[in-house]
Amino acid sequence: MGTRSESEPERLPPEPALLGTGLQRSLILGVLRDGTPRHGYALMKDSQRRSGTRVSSGRFYKTLQRMSAEGLVVQTANPPGVDRRRTPYRITTAGVGWFDVWIRNSIATAQTQRDDDLDARASLLATLEPDLVFETLDRWRAQLWMRGATVEDARARTVARGKTPGSGFDPLPLFLVRRLKHVAVDIEFLDDFRRAYGQWTRRRADPVRSGSGNQHAKARALHQTHRDPSPRGG
Repeated sequence: MGTRSESEPERLPPEPALLGTGLQRSLILGVLRDGTPRHGYALMKDSQRRSGTRVSSGRFYKTLQRMSAEGLVVQTANPPGVDRRRTPYRITTAGVGWFDVWIRNSIATAQTQRDDDLDARASLLATLEPDLVFETLDRWRAQLWMRGATVEDARARTVARGKTPGSGFDPLPLFLVRRLKHVAVDIEFLDDFRRAYGQWTRRRADPVRSGSGNQHAKARALHQTHRDPSPRGG
């Protein structure tokens, strides 16, 4: 799949290319939306900085080449004196249209269509032996805690960088705070899961005691009925 030169006419990508695409292309188009051309490495670094996420260079350039073939971005000529090995890209009219539709689209729809990996894994966790379930829950919790610590460290560095005089508005600290809240909610979910699963395993291990509680409740209700009989008609 080759790339397109600036002299070729811009063309809209076919409809299937607009569906099922990942966030990476939206980040690339968002970075280029101001009309300033950027070479691949600068695009990758800027998209990572804005999103606070990392992506492998191989996957990034593969996405960029696919977007060029689809007509969302196009290669441009290098300014004089710039390393020719760095090919700059600019957004096309089709790319602007794609990005503007995506950014205004309903986030509620996107949320309902997004798979939640933690939910999927947790739904299958109970198929394991109880010891493995508790061990896995502990490992997941530790991983989430480490992720939260990493995000908090990134947030602190971003806030410090944003205090530089003349720096523009950077929403990344807000993104990172949101991710911290997500981590906290996921940890709370794992704690609730562990507590509920522990109660279930105890009831399963001692069904007699669990059943006796119901029997005692029935006996108390019957005893109360005998002590307080219904009044007889006169």
